[in-house]
Amino acid sequence: MNKRAKQRLIGVTILIFVVVGALIMFAGFSGGTATKASVAEALTNESLVGKQVEVSGEVVAGSWVSGSSPFVFEIEDSAEPDAGRVRIVWNDVVPGSFGDGTTATVTGVLADDGSIDAKYLVTKCPSKYESATGALTVNDTVNRQDELLGVTVKVTGLVVEGSIAPAGSAVRFQLADDAAANNPLSVAWGGGLPDDFVGGAKAVITGSIEADGIFQCTEVALDQAAQ
Repeated sequence: MNKRAKQRLIGVTILIFVVVGALIMFAGFSGGTATKASVAEALTNESLVGKQVEVSGEVVAGSWVSGSSPFVFEIEDSAEPDAGRVRIVWNDVVPGSFGDGTTATVTGVLADDGSIDAKYLVTKCPSKYESATGALTVNDTVNRQDELLGVTVKVTGLVVEGSIAPAGSAVRFQLADDAAANNPLSVAWGGGLPDDFVGGAKAVITGSIEADGIFQCTEVALDQAAQ
């Protein structure tokens, strides 16, 4: 066999291996297609146990601990709150949009106890917009801390670059009146944050400043004028 024939044989052999490998991968992916199920179905349909399922629901407030490994939380169907809760086990990075009430879509194998060891996790927190009319500035809020202690107020400011922390952090983000971020306001928030809630965005928040100087937030929105 001459050199050119050997090269052709090697090339054909490599091509065969590539095609076979692609077919195996395709078969694997096809066999791993997840069955979509509601929270109620995941908890009651025994035929789904041991199979890969895709379930969506709202993250239950207080069902998770920030920084835990594995990261465990629960989801429920807001339309059927009596259906129960599905326990999710996640061993990867928690998305920035994760938080109480966030819609989470998980894919993984359903265990016989109704829990899911998630292989994929997608969270979605829709953007909310609100008018900044009548809102206090950050400086007003910080400088009048004693006067405003425990009083529910609306505050507007720019999200400080690099201040957004993972869900469950004591301070989730900071606001300031300008890009220089002088005299920032530290904000505690247990809910999710939309993708467009980024450094430099103008936010409108509702809540109260506490004795420790941290603003305990009950509602987060983006300035309506930014739409």
